[in-house]
Amino acid sequence: MTVASFEVFREFYFEAAHALYDPEAKDGGKYRNLHGHSFRVRVTLRGERHGEEQWVMDLGKLGRRLAELREKLDHSFLNDLEGLGKPTLENLCLYIWRDLAPALPGLCEIGIFRDSCFEGCVYRGN
Repeated sequence: MTVASFEVFREFYFEAAHALYDPEAKDGGKYRNLHGHSFRVRVTLRGERHGEEQWVMDLGKLGRRLAELREKLDHSFLNDLEGLGKPTLENLCLYIWRDLAPALPGLCEIGIFRDSCFEGCVYRGN
């Protein structure tokens, strides 16, 4: 018999600025100047229902943890975030994963979307 697995998610938004220097472009590239984006982040957990509540995780508890992370990211200059590296969508996914994974058993996916640009990145960790 197969045990059912569920995925639950919670999202948050933040605004941030960054600059991306391209060493291969003689002028530093199109994104070298300081600019900003609106980011939407989706954090997905996978697991079985458990406990008396019959949920994968209390989404209120997840929301409180994400509010802490949002506080760190919102209205920041991403280039200055320690541990992020070059502020690409890919590195931002990894940064968020590493921040959340120790406290969130069942973390299975981080999605970051720049809706106004019609683009994003999804990371599915091991």
